[in-house]
Amino acid sequence: MNRPLGILTLFLSLMNPGAPAETIKRVALVFDDGPRPADAGPLLELLAREKVSVTFSLVGDRVNESPGMALAIAAAGHEIANHSQTHSHPKDLADAALDREVTAAQEKITATVGRAPRWYWPPFLEIDDRVRAAVARAALTPYTPRHLVVSMDYDTAVPAAEIYRRATTDVTDGTVILCHEWRAETREQLPAILAELRRQGCVFLTFSALYDSLAASTPRQP
Repeated sequence: MNRPLGILTLFLSLMNPGAPAETIKRVALVFDDGPRPADAGPLLELLAREKVSVTFSLVGDRVNESPGMALAIAAAGHEIANHSQTHSHPKDLADAALDREVTAAQEKITATVGRAPRWYWPPFLEIDDRVRAAVARAALTPYTPRHLVVSMDYDTAVPAAEIYRRATTDVTDGTVILCHEWRAETREQLPAILAELRRQGCVFLTFSALYDSLAASTPRQP
């Protein structure tokens, strides 16, 4: 094991001291579609108690409505990703409108929290060459998970027990777990979800920390 990788392994072990280094799974939780003060506030309190940092993918229009909450998310140490200006389906937009969706949200988030998002997290996970081109023009990168687990909490017909099951099943090293801050059942299940994921050896990272950690542990090609 080279020295940088050894330091990384030690760091991850400290984040979940109950898990052997060889079983550690690096995961990122992302909470979509905010900020919504009535939902994000309790979620921030819960994450602080759990000592977990996550990624919030924020919508520009909602940042415009609740700038204080966006700032609170950033101040709490969570990462913010660009989730478009209006949460429209990218595939339904003309090129100029797609550009505006990306750049308007980037400008609004940056002006509000004082730093520019690194990542674009596409609404409805719709990604194609047009979206990639628009994101590149905004000097952003679309976040592409190594593995994605979807809690399905966006479907109000999915009960709390199923949200828990989906969020804790098929989780591997490098997984992104998709949730929504506005679903009360998700917040109610989150302590149990985090406990089960910790039991599985998971450590919780933001998008950037997960990306950089995976890159650091990937052997370089000769």
